[in-house]
Amino acid sequence: MIEFKYLPLDYVDEAADVHIEGQPGTVLTRLGRSFLQELYRAMCVSKWADAIGAFDNDRLIGLGAVAVSSEQFFAEFKRKHLWRVAVPSALSVLKDPAILKNVVDGWRYTDYAQNPEREGDVIFLGISRDYMRHGLGPEMVRYLFGWCHMVGLNTATFMVDKRNRPMRWMVSQLNGLQIAREFEAYGRKMVLYRVPIAPNQADAKLPLGNPVVPAARYSKNGRGSP
Repeated sequence: MIEFKYLPLDYVDEAADVHIEGQPGTVLTRLGRSFLQELYRAMCVSKWADAIGAFDNDRLIGLGAVAVSSEQFFAEFKRKHLWRVAVPSALSVLKDPAILKNVVDGWRYTDYAQNPEREGDVIFLGISRDYMRHGLGPEMVRYLFGWCHMVGLNTATFMVDKRNRPMRWMVSQLNGLQIAREFEAYGRKMVLYRVPIAPNQADAKLPLGNPVVPAARYSKNGRGSP
């Protein structure tokens, strides 16, 4: 039985592997496994983001990562976590200098996302190859949107490689979808989708268990920041 739960800290290694399998050749993957391990560790312990895992018994077979505020999360990551992986990440760049421009683009991620107040950002969504075509991707989206509603977000964005037709099709099934803009980054043509949370709550769900650190929440009356 597949269960969707908050990602525990002791699964960050497996989370990195799911990310590498789901996004081969992208800038984060090319920065190395240690970088991704630290990224998902940061998500677990930050109030600005969360990671949700799909588990087949004790095996992590899918992953969704979402930020309350990508600007706040990545600022915190650079300040508190990046130094831990600076050396292996620098070595990855030395071995593959062609990614340097994409790394610089990645540093400007929040400029590309341009998320206003109360807009979340789906940073990653991936399912292990052996478990594809079983409806787990759309099911993960239901959990991500349940989480977004819980923390008081109004909209969420998906930044998708334009060539990623399966992901684009899946996102297109969501209610109220808008194409915010198209642009080029990381050496690829990207599409930024904006999706309202409320029209997608009919089948939304919440993950099992408890997060390592509870996410920041907006007030229900719509006032104030987390």
